Amino acid sequence: MYVLRDVWNATGREEKFVLVNLGQVPSYISLMSALDYYEITTQIPRDFYESVAIKRTKEIYLDGSIFRYVKVNSALYFGFKKEKDFFIATPEKALVDAFYLMSYGHYALDIAALSPEKLDREEIRRISQDFPLKTQNMLKKYGYLKTA
Repeated sequence: MYVLRDVWNATGREEKFVLVNLGQVPSYISLMSALDYYEITTQIPRDFYESVAIKRTKEIYLDGSIFRYVKVNSALYFGFKKEKDFFIATPEKALVDAFYLMSYGHYALDIAALSPEKLDREEIRRISQDFPLKTQNMLKKYGYLKTA
C-alpha cells in the first residue's frame, strides 16, 4: 500500500480508518480508537489507530502514525458494522474488546476517562456472554455488568 505524503497529511480520520482496514484484512477499528470516535473517552493518542483482527498481531508505522492490530480468537470477531467506507466496532463491542485484552494483561484502558452513560448496559451484557468468564468478571468489577 502506497500513499503520497501530501495526500496522507490532508487525509481526515475517517479516510485513515479506511486505510487502517486495508492494512490487515479482515480487521475492524476498535478499542480506544472506536471509543474516541463515538466520544466515549477523552483519552486517545494522536495518530494512533487500533483494530481487532483474526490473522495476527502487528503494527504498521506510517509517517508518524501507528496502526496497531490485535489478534483475537475468530469466535470473538463480531460486533462491528460498516460505517461510511470503513468497518468499526459498535461502542459496546469496543469496550468489551478492551476489557477482554485487559483481563489477560495485554491492554491498558483509562477507565476514569470513559463516559459509561453513553453505553447500552444490556448490549454489553449480551456481547460479553461470548467472552471468557475472566472478561465478564472484570466488566463486573468496574460496574459494566450487574453482579448476580
